[in-house]
Amino acid sequence: MRKKLFKAIAGCAAICFVSGMIVSGNANKAVAAGDIYSDNFDNGFTEDKDAGIYGNGCTLTLVEGMNSNYGGSTESGNCIKVSNRTGYWENAVFACKIGKLEVGKKYTITFDIYHENGETTTSKGEYGTNRACIVHTMPDYTQYGQPNAAPMNEWERISIDFTYDKEQDFVYLEFAYPEATQEHVNNAYEDPNKEEYYIDNFSIRDYVEPTKAPASTVPPVQQTDAPDAVETPAEPAPEYLEPGYEETVGNIDYKVIDNDTVAVIGGEAGKKLNIPDTVTIEERAYKVTTINAKAFQDSDIKNLTIGANVTTIGKSAFANCSSLKKITIKSNSLKIGKKAFKGISKKATVKVPKAKKKAYKKLLKKAGLPTKAKIK
Repeated sequence: MRKKLFKAIAGCAAICFVSGMIVSGNANKAVAAGDIYSDNFDNGFTEDKDAGIYGNGCTLTLVEGMNSNYGGSTESGNCIKVSNRTGYWENAVFACKIGKLEVGKKYTITFDIYHENGETTTSKGEYGTNRACIVHTMPDYTQYGQPNAAPMNEWERISIDFTYDKEQDFVYLEFAYPEATQEHVNNAYEDPNKEEYYIDNFSIRDYVEPTKAPASTVPPVQQTDAPDAVETPAEPAPEYLEPGYEETVGNIDYKVIDNDTVAVIGGEAGKKLNIPDTVTIEERAYKVTTINAKAFQDSDIKNLTIGANVTTIGKSAFANCSSLKKITIKSNSLKIGKKAFKGISKKATVKVPKAKKKAYKKLLKKAGLPTKAKIK
């Protein structure tokens, strides 16, 4: 997972970059000092503005069957979708009523965030696929630290340690365009932002000091006239696996092609399937270059991402995936077999690299992509 920080932004409306602030409330009760709040929304969600989580200028919806896979988790669950956002970024947010925490005490806020919004051009400039995730309290708009980057099509975990130094009423998890360049530093975020995003594993808990390794009690070795010690040889690199070796990583089944590449041969796709750029099998990294014929035929996939190293999609690889409505192709060199996308949703949208749009449009149509599907 990428862990990047955006530059601090001076001059944003009523926001100051100071340390110490954030807290939250439980979806069903306010958090009292010393309590631990933790909700992965797997047991449902009830909006409660007076004592819990709610949408401030937006709609919060429980999404069943979609949850964070941060850290490689493949368990099914739920998350919260933030949509129907009105106004500007600072008042169209996932919000939480703050319980009365102990002033002067240190806490940690953690949550997973995900979005599917592509590159965007606004009146302030051109932006990439990352979005800024900002945490602040109300009514003072006190912000902790710098914005954190939320990459597209990838669950990212945000974890912030803070000292609660002033009683506040609410905590907001904001989601906005990042500044394009330094020249926009004083007018960044002025564009209305109505994009959707998702939140999972929201928690507020007591700060725990990291465990430090104990100091060594071994006395120093006395220098002698003994010959120099022989260097310990480095650990040997993991052995190459035999072509044809199969292993399941996450929810995908792989087969080794050669010393550097593997093919996807199937797996438990679920509603969301991400074919990665690379995969580690038996401690060795391999490029994922091939999706075998009929690998996910008749699956219930709704959202599909195909990694940048994939060069071949076999015949009928995603045939009859009637729920498949969103496809993102990152590869710039691709061969697609017959009927690879035959029978997917007629309302499907396929995002491809801009430079390959014309060529891929022909390939996808030959591969059975429905006539009414959009390619962008």
